[in-house]
Amino acid sequence: MRRRIGLVAVFLCANATVAAQSPNGVLIAGNKRAHTASIVDLATGRTLKELPMPPGPHESAISSDGRWGVITGYGAQQPGNTLVILDLTSHAVARTLDLGEYRRPHGIAFLPGDSLIAVTVEANQAVLVVHRERGDVRAIRTGEQTTHQMAVHPDGVLGYTANIRSGTITEVNFSTGAARSLAVAPEVEGIGVTPDGREVWVGSNTAGTISIVDVRSWKVTATLDQGERPYRVTISPDGKLAAAALTIRSRIRLIDVATRRELALMEAPANAQPVGMTWSADGKRLYVACQGINAIAEFDIATRRLTRTIAVGDGPDGVAVFSR
Repeated sequence: MRRRIGLVAVFLCANATVAAQSPNGVLIAGNKRAHTASIVDLATGRTLKELPMPPGPHESAISSDGRWGVITGYGAQQPGNTLVILDLTSHAVARTLDLGEYRRPHGIAFLPGDSLIAVTVEANQAVLVVHRERGDVRAIRTGEQTTHQMAVHPDGVLGYTANIRSGTITEVNFSTGAARSLAVAPEVEGIGVTPDGREVWVGSNTAGTISIVDVRSWKVTATLDQGERPYRVTISPDGKLAAAALTIRSRIRLIDVATRRELALMEAPANAQPVGMTWSADGKRLYVACQGINAIAEFDIATRRLTRTIAVGDGPDGVAVFSR
């Protein structure tokens, strides 16, 4: 009897340890083939709600307080022109914002204060600043073709876009509307900015490289060969690590930002096709949308291993996380 009680205690202790290791919070994903958005409890991995979306939902973001989510209505065969605001308390659509003439919204982020949202619009060669409640729209022109992905500096003043067809990046000032562009590499797409604002890391789909742009001199100062296209690039919250999604071989490359050397190749599940990525706020976990297996892969950065996969809808692309 005593041995049985001991085994039960060990079992409960082990479960408590696992629970303690799982962050509390919420995850959202835009599922572009299902035309839905998944809202997931981060601790359990359980889907709280899968909501219908306009055609082709792509990228996603969560407000700094975890109350609001936003999904871009990119469109499928026909260009989309909506942003869907999610209430993450009630797990419902709060409102859908019509962007009017502005089409193919993609890269997206909440700006400080959470009342304004920055979003790229491919068809209009621009970045929009949109009021979350009123839907007011202000456009900042990039003048570049296929303004697609976007990385925002933590202070929320500057953003950087990757313009695929032009092979350029554009720095936009959300306050003044100023913009400047730089030729980088062919078909740039994945993009991240270091938290100190000194460097922008940009992936080239055709060259299979990551270009590092020094913001002050506004020049490419280094080029890192990835061996295949780095479809998405993101920088950790502390600025020490860069992650590149190597979609073809279903791997995630971790790079030391200071030395620019590879630290690890983290294996995603077979045929996962990793795309969108986001870090936990503490930088201990990396969440990767895997469109080949309709799941989000969670990686532990300390061990550099896959810890779990979280099922979502068909064709996840953008993923956002709010963790406590």
